[in-house]
Amino acid sequence: MADFRIKDPKRNRNFVPPLLLVASLICLMLSTRSLEGLPQFIGVSIGGFFQRGFSAVSLFVSDTFTSIAELRRLRADYLEIAAKLERYTQLERGMAELSAENARLKEQLGFAQGMSFSRVTARIVAKDPENLYSTITIDKGIEAGVRKNMPVIAVQDGMEGLVGRVVDVGRGSCLVMPLYDSTSFVAARLAKARHEGLVGGSGSVDEPLVMRFVKKRAKEDVQFGDLVVTSGYESIYPPDIAIGRVHKVRALEYQTSVEIDLDPVLDFSRLEYVFVVIPSPSAPDEQLAPAVTPDSAVTNKGEKR
Repeated sequence: MADFRIKDPKRNRNFVPPLLLVASLICLMLSTRSLEGLPQFIGVSIGGFFQRGFSAVSLFVSDTFTSIAELRRLRADYLEIAAKLERYTQLERGMAELSAENARLKEQLGFAQGMSFSRVTARIVAKDPENLYSTITIDKGIEAGVRKNMPVIAVQDGMEGLVGRVVDVGRGSCLVMPLYDSTSFVAARLAKARHEGLVGGSGSVDEPLVMRFVKKRAKEDVQFGDLVVTSGYESIYPPDIAIGRVHKVRALEYQTSVEIDLDPVLDFSRLEYVFVVIPSPSAPDEQLAPAVTPDSAVTNKGEKR
């Protein structure tokens, strides 16, 4: 069906001014030749846009790969530096250990030079403190002049102390029975009060030494911390070698003597070096006297100490 509506002439007149303006501008540019470089300008602009885009993408990719390579190099440098630091740490630790070892050896050397008797310096190579009848193995034997029943001493924290005696000798090593062994007995005295007795082990390095057969009247003279030393009487041990310090005094009514618990002056778990005491040339190879036993520890009055 045909549309017979009448169009508004005013509505068409609204498009006339813009069209005239566009036509005027086109005529002006044609007359002044302003459109000659327009296609080239548009092409250059579009090409420059894509060129800048490709350049930015290329630069990003290049920077990414460069960064990855740099990270790999930095990681390799880090691993190398970490390995060097570990080596330096180990060297520093080794130097500290050598310094401590040197200090201990200097202490042992100074002690050895002050001894009034001959000695053989030895290093402990094995020990088993968990064994009831434990022994300590040192690295000197017959070749170094060590013989059975020779006393063994050590210095620790500036204190000279008794370790035990040699019980078995090999060519290049020997066994030492320590003080805390239950079969060990040492003739001893209180350094201050001068009361005498017999020190024996309890079978364990964790248990105190026990000084037995001390006269009961000595109870009033004994104080906590008093030093007990070897007496040197009828013994293989030189006199005045430190054994332990008083920890506790036990006295029973039906006994005529007291028992004294002692803390050893040496920490056997920290011993590294010892000295085997060599007897004077006039003494026989098997020592001047046998090892002390409870039955042989007798006072001048005939009673057991």
